[in-house]
Amino acid sequence: MRLSKIIASVSAITASFGIAVGSASAEKVLTVASWAAPFHTMNENVFPWMNSQLRNCTGGTLGLKVEYGMAPPPAMYDTVRDGVADLSWIVYGYTPGKFVTTMIAELPSIPGNARQKSVAFQKTYEKFFESAGEAKGVQVLANYTHGPGMANTIEKITSYKELEGVKMRIGGGVANAIGSALGVAGVNAPAPKVYELIDGGVADGVFFPFETMHAFKIAELAKFSFHNPDGMYTTAFAIVMNNEAYNGLTATERDCVDGMRGVDLARTVGWFWDDADKVGASAASAYGHELTVASDAERQYFKDATAGVTTDVLAKVSAKGVDAEAALAYFKEQVAVESGQ
Repeated sequence: MRLSKIIASVSAITASFGIAVGSASAEKVLTVASWAAPFHTMNENVFPWMNSQLRNCTGGTLGLKVEYGMAPPPAMYDTVRDGVADLSWIVYGYTPGKFVTTMIAELPSIPGNARQKSVAFQKTYEKFFESAGEAKGVQVLANYTHGPGMANTIEKITSYKELEGVKMRIGGGVANAIGSALGVAGVNAPAPKVYELIDGGVADGVFFPFETMHAFKIAELAKFSFHNPDGMYTTAFAIVMNNEAYNGLTATERDCVDGMRGVDLARTVGWFWDDADKVGASAASAYGHELTVASDAERQYFKDATAGVTTDVLAKVSAKGVDAEAALAYFKEQVAVESGQ
């Protein structure tokens, strides 16, 4: 399905999302613990689309209801695993130590947009990572990533060397290692806290993709971005569902969930995030944002500076019994396949 058709479908139900999922026609309503603002693409587009798919497939017996404030972002995995919520979207890097194999999707110097990397991530997960059994007590419905990560700052930079010593919010996972390799003074905090950190002077910038210019209002504060066409970093996410909630579905309802999950769901989520990047770029433009593209010399400097990050991640993934080299090669191959190369 083309993104335009998906958005058209979502736009028809978004306005009534809260009413539709709680209506009498839905005999079973799954609680989605969510974070970020209601206008974030996960809340405005992805979950309404999933709700529509499930309701249509089950004849209205199964729906979703988004709830905010159930837990902070780093606790979302535990919130679903423990059955406090039925579903959520998690950042793998927010729970360090629990997830290792998924760091391959976050590695530097791999170009690609959200759709391309999301599909590649899901395929690689199914082929290499799922058997490692890192996700416990949950069903992983889809793995995905955001679009190209950038260095967004309140002062203009034209070189990675200018980030040395700069206070930058970094979101965990491989991005932390990349920040260390570049010499930044890392500030760790969940994404919803970034505006407050920069506005209060705690951080002078953030590693973020373009979609956050709108979703977290970063365009108001960080007027400059430094972009690497080779790929600077990305963040690995997943939509997860509590095992007991999944097993408690009827056979028909479970078939509908299974029919939606996997590569198709990863691709659809990636489409939405790519569209969100466009919305973010538009928001940034309205604030006079300036984008600087790294020169060839800077791209080589970044590649050399972060080479050890990849080596370290591959060693950690190998320790989990996964053929890390093969998984990374497959991930890159699938990014190229999805991009049509």
